[in-house]
Amino acid sequence: MASMVDSNIPDDMSGKLHSLLNEFTKISRETLKLQNLNLLLMPMFKNHNYFIGVDTEIIHLVYTNEGVTSGIVSGNERDLRSKGKLNQKQIIDACTSELGYKDIHYFAFPSHILNLNQDEMRPYLEQISNQYIQEKIKPLIMLEKLGLNESFRYLQNAKSRFDTKTPEGYSNCKADCRNALVSALYNITGIEKIREAVKELGKQGILGEREEEFIISFGDFLSKLYNLSSKSGPHPPLETEEDDTQLVLSVTTSVLNYIANQTIKQRS
Repeated sequence: MASMVDSNIPDDMSGKLHSLLNEFTKISRETLKLQNLNLLLMPMFKNHNYFIGVDTEIIHLVYTNEGVTSGIVSGNERDLRSKGKLNQKQIIDACTSELGYKDIHYFAFPSHILNLNQDEMRPYLEQISNQYIQEKIKPLIMLEKLGLNESFRYLQNAKSRFDTKTPEGYSNCKADCRNALVSALYNITGIEKIREAVKELGKQGILGEREEEFIISFGDFLSKLYNLSSKSGPHPPLETEEDDTQLVLSVTTSVLNYIANQTIKQRS
């Protein structure tokens, strides 16, 4: 992949950052292969752009994939040391407002890692790569095993849109959660409507009566919450929007994994 990089970082530090990016990519590839996971589950193995910024304590690395169709990588590298220590939200706000990122994959490294050799750096990078896999990928694996690839992509998109921490991102996250649920149910039962699809899961012995009732209610809740957050025209912002969206995302992930697990048990 060719790169176009906009940077205000000194050349010696820029070289170290590129070595860090290359090593992190290498270790992430090894980690995914070791766990028999698809490389495309991590953002650096798809068409992407990136931001990397160095403050007094942290190296902030952000990848975005949405809308990136070219093999040419656009990189933004920034020396942030004059700003002291920045937090994740400040970096994400800048990436969404100034760079137009629509989805966010965030990683953070201690800044002193730039002064380590590859062997010394490796444990840090392995830990960060494994943490991303455990938090962002493992909860989706059951869907992929069941062949629910569309539902998998919706849920993965929901997670990256939530991480933008913007009203648009929260709205899109809720929509993707609902789409993930509808897609999973349709692919298992061949029925588009949530109520009818859940009843079919009951008939197949995949869900019990109480589970059916919960998932139908949750589908209705998703629809209402998304419609509320997507109304056009002036309306007061929802103060709890981030918390509400996080709840929707968390419960959607759990529900879909439960359905996938029960379906696999039933079919085997």
